[in-house]
Amino acid sequence: MTEAYFGLRGVVEGFYGTFYTFPERQDLIRFLGDQGFNLYLYGPKNDRQHRMRWWDPYPPFVLDRFEDTIALASERGIDFCYAISFGVPINYESSEEFATVTEKLRGFFDRGCRSFGILFDDLTVGFAHEENCRVFPNVASAHADVANRVLDWARRLDPDCTLFVCPAEYHGRPPFSPYVGELGRTLDEAVHVFYTGPEIRSRAIRAQDVTAFAEVLGRPPVIWDNYPVNDLQMKSHVHLGPLRGRAAALHAVSRGFASNLMLQAEASKIALHTVAEYLHDPLSYDPDAAWRRALATVAGAESAEPLRQFAESSLQSCLEAEEAPEMTWRTMAALQALRRDESVSSEPVQELAKYYTGLDEACYHLKHRMRNLALRQNLLPWIEALEGKLWLGRYALMALQTVESGGDLETRMKGMESALADLEGEGKSVGGAATLQLAELARERAALFGHRGASLRREPKTAARGLLSAGDDPLARRLHQEMQQPDGASGVAEAS
Repeated sequence: MTEAYFGLRGVVEGFYGTFYTFPERQDLIRFLGDQGFNLYLYGPKNDRQHRMRWWDPYPPFVLDRFEDTIALASERGIDFCYAISFGVPINYESSEEFATVTEKLRGFFDRGCRSFGILFDDLTVGFAHEENCRVFPNVASAHADVANRVLDWARRLDPDCTLFVCPAEYHGRPPFSPYVGELGRTLDEAVHVFYTGPEIRSRAIRAQDVTAFAEVLGRPPVIWDNYPVNDLQMKSHVHLGPLRGRAAALHAVSRGFASNLMLQAEASKIALHTVAEYLHDPLSYDPDAAWRRALATVAGAESAEPLRQFAESSLQSCLEAEEAPEMTWRTMAALQALRRDESVSSEPVQELAKYYTGLDEACYHLKHRMRNLALRQNLLPWIEALEGKLWLGRYALMALQTVESGGDLETRMKGMESALADLEGEGKSVGGAATLQLAELARERAALFGHRGASLRREPKTAARGLLSAGDDPLARRLHQEMQQPDGASGVAEAS
């Protein structure tokens, strides 16, 4: 892969939450090497020795695992960067605390690491130690001072060592605060500085955004892209869509580009594959075409289409406003038809039922047929949440059919309410909210129906016009069988 565009092509393991196991990280590094990446920055917020107990040394057996990882990264053409973060504030003036920092970094240097990072993001604002106020005129000068001393220490060991810094203010538009300018003026020119774009999680990053930051900072930054990361308030989402909204000219105004990873290592590969295509040739990058190739590469050719169907129900992120565009518009079309008093056998409702069947089959394939078991494990909570939403929609449609045609409405409503209760405990965001509107319509009409067993419509509906024909739909056959059970029988059976 050519290096004509972005010199630094990296990822950041920098999220809050459970960080990767060494096997997960090493597998990801192999993938990244194949995709032409050349930087892996290690800085997960929940690693206690990285952040909240930064002064504590790692146990020797953990350092041995890091040594194996650093060696593997080097074999794959990737520079492994170990970063430290002062979650408990450091005394910038203290020579003893600086020695603790360099002693920790020396353990990684001795194991082959030549890139280091200091992450000042999301830390306590201001100084925590009174003597720092007397020594440094501002926080920026203290950050620059410790970074410059770390770089000098590392380069005395090996002149090829590099240093990355995430500043305390790492996003925004002009006017930037004095912190950014002061940091740039006092920081060694060789230090790479991160910038996430106009927002922490930027929908779009334009060349002029980066240029404006670079002018104040006094150097081109490295773009830290907070996609596909899904930590904190985003942890109910899994981000499976392609990279979008990154200007083709970013390579000309930055030193490089690094993507912050998801909590799910294997699922991160889908977005990363598209990032790799963007980094390889940003001028002709096509997000949708890159996404199709990513799905086939990560899931396998036989699972690419089921994965696409599922992933299109899990698109909401900083890049995409809508979670499940197709499921939403199909559901809204059916709702509009029903609210116009059209039959449940009308085309929009029938098409929604067919869509449910196809999406259920895709979920079944991903659970039981996909060869990539690590991906299956990453996605399983969302797959099962989507299956639950499909059950909710199907029961709602069956209840609406019963309102029209007569029959055992009680069983259908029990199934719908059970599916709704299951969804409320899932905690995973997938499939959008339109299905809930369909369930609410079923509730409204069931209340009018009064569970009397008589249809609101006068004309009979033949079996051939039924919405969920047992002969056409395997999931409907299960539902029809279940409806023959006594009232106390279980509501929703597992789809097969």
